[in-house]
Amino acid sequence: MTRHAILSKPHWRHDAASPVLLSMPIEELRALDSLVEFIVKHGCGQLEISDCRAWARMNEGVTALRHAAAALQKTDGNDAPPLAALHAAESELAACASFGGIRRETTRIYTRSISLSEDDLPEAWKTQLSRIHDRIFDGEVVKAPDLLDRMTRKLCQFGWFLRKSDMPLMLDIPGLRAFYTYETTRISMRGAPLRPATITATFADLRDFAAMSQAYPAGLVSEIDKLLVKLRDRADVVQPQKYAALARLDVSRIIPRAAEIAAGVPNYRNPAQRVIQRNRAMALAVPPMTPLRREWHDIRFGRDLVWSAGRYRLRDFKLRKTRHQVGREAYPGSIHPSVQSYVDARLLQDDDATYLDEFRAVAEAERWPLFQHPDSGDVSENYVSQVWSVEFGTGAHICRTIVYDIVFAISEGATLAGMVLNDHTSRQARKKYTSDQAAAAALAAASAELNDITDMFLE
Repeated sequence: MTRHAILSKPHWRHDAASPVLLSMPIEELRALDSLVEFIVKHGCGQLEISDCRAWARMNEGVTALRHAAAALQKTDGNDAPPLAALHAAESELAACASFGGIRRETTRIYTRSISLSEDDLPEAWKTQLSRIHDRIFDGEVVKAPDLLDRMTRKLCQFGWFLRKSDMPLMLDIPGLRAFYTYETTRISMRGAPLRPATITATFADLRDFAAMSQAYPAGLVSEIDKLLVKLRDRADVVQPQKYAALARLDVSRIIPRAAEIAAGVPNYRNPAQRVIQRNRAMALAVPPMTPLRREWHDIRFGRDLVWSAGRYRLRDFKLRKTRHQVGREAYPGSIHPSVQSYVDARLLQDDDATYLDEFRAVAEAERWPLFQHPDSGDVSENYVSQVWSVEFGTGAHICRTIVYDIVFAISEGATLAGMVLNDHTSRQARKKYTSDQAAAAALAAASAELNDITDMFLE
């Protein structure tokens, strides 16, 4: 906005010819004008730190506070009453902006140990990967967005094994059989054999590469398909890790733990630490009620999450894993009212609830991320799962299993609602995510009911 447009506003009518305002740097005049409009709109008789902080967070943060303070010094002198509040708010926001915390960038130096560099792959494989990329880009094939990356990683691992074994770098049955023997006998970095599901994922990606490249005979793809059937049969008799984790997890402690973290926020003197604690509380409270996958770090107000009819609702949101499948384009979920206070707290931070509607509007207009680092940067992709791992020893993926356990305990019909909530379309998925613990509980309940019925006939 130009200087003329600003000084033409009604609240500057008596000062439009002021030499101070006419010579003031335009950034400072804009900040001062915005602050005056904020004061008038909210009836701030005396500007408090919270008012200054709320105004700054809706504008340009620390920069806005500095410009407004410089403008006030020019107009009212160094003793202007609002200056103390502006400087105090600036100090708090600056503490967040300069907060380092845990670096999100990779700091460790990794040594490639069981994988080739992509540049070392055979030229034929590189050409085939490029062809697959073009087919996906042109819409000729519709697959998960990260499939090409997974194929590449598995080919690098397969190529490393072939080179180590002095075998030709070719995708053929002898090489695959030898690789299968290696995968089923090697010990992982955690000191245990690879789980069947891990091996299945490896060969499924290699199978997709062979099929999608259109460079291999159908017999090769058919042989991998037969192997995958065996692997999936093996996986079915091994208890998934998430079920073991669920058995150790006291589900009733999740929301109380989130509330405990939220209640302890005022105990942290550093405002950046308060931001972190609110993030942690929200990371525990919201996912069980809205069980997405790994998208939490990428959800943004306005683009994905909007305030509508008394709820935060997902609008035009596409789950990463299924966004390319017909009929699964959108996930019309919402944040349950019982936990939306955690989202409110993320928007308000240390500010008064009277500004909540404005923060919602600004967050949507500027597309604020749902989870945000104190310095305004993005949180890591697996941030929510990291919080869960620290608190409960398992990642946030367990939330979909928790949903099924809860609804399974209600009734068989209620599991259909769980399918909708988890964005699953097949009963096979429902069975996969319903833990043995839930099934055992349902069987025990059915047995008890049968005993009661039998007792009635024997009385």
